[in-house]
Amino acid sequence: MQRFLRVRKLWKYITGDAQPPHFFETDDDDDDALHIQYQSQLEDWDSVNSKIITWFSNTSVSSIHSLFTPFETAKEVWDYLVERYSSVDGANEYQLGLKLHHLRFDSGQTLTNFYNKLSNLWNHLAQFEPTWTCPTDDDAFYAYRDRSRLRHFLMALPPNYEHIRASLLHRHPLPTK
Repeated sequence: MQRFLRVRKLWKYITGDAQPPHFFETDDDDDDALHIQYQSQLEDWDSVNSKIITWFSNTSVSSIHSLFTPFETAKEVWDYLVERYSSVDGANEYQLGLKLHHLRFDSGQTLTNFYNKLSNLWNHLAQFEPTWTCPTDDDAFYAYRDRSRLRHFLMALPPNYEHIRASLLHRHPLPTK
């Protein structure tokens, strides 16, 4: 969703940088013209804000999007979703690790589809990884993580992929992507 909104130049509605316009009353004779301009700007802002909330609703299950009703802005909805679904706790990490452990390549599945499922789990698990402050630690960790992910991928393949598995594991250095 973040990419979707960024490509449409609407991410500022989520960050709060795009605020509804404010009308400032003046004693000027052009007050009616300013009021009409304000109404137009408010209508434009509200239209985009409502469009984003509708996208959130249309891309979530009804049990989730039914919780959006008390919110007036797309930012409020986004903040709610982040708070509710970005938990980084041991139970969440355990569940993801368990899914990764049990994930196996099925005969009716394409290799690309299987790899995408693995990548999705790896990306979710990455939120539990520590932040590295030293660039050399960072490089070493990512090299280790890539090797570990390759091993997960190869372990989950069925026996008829043994010749590919053996060929890859005997290469030095191991392929990275």
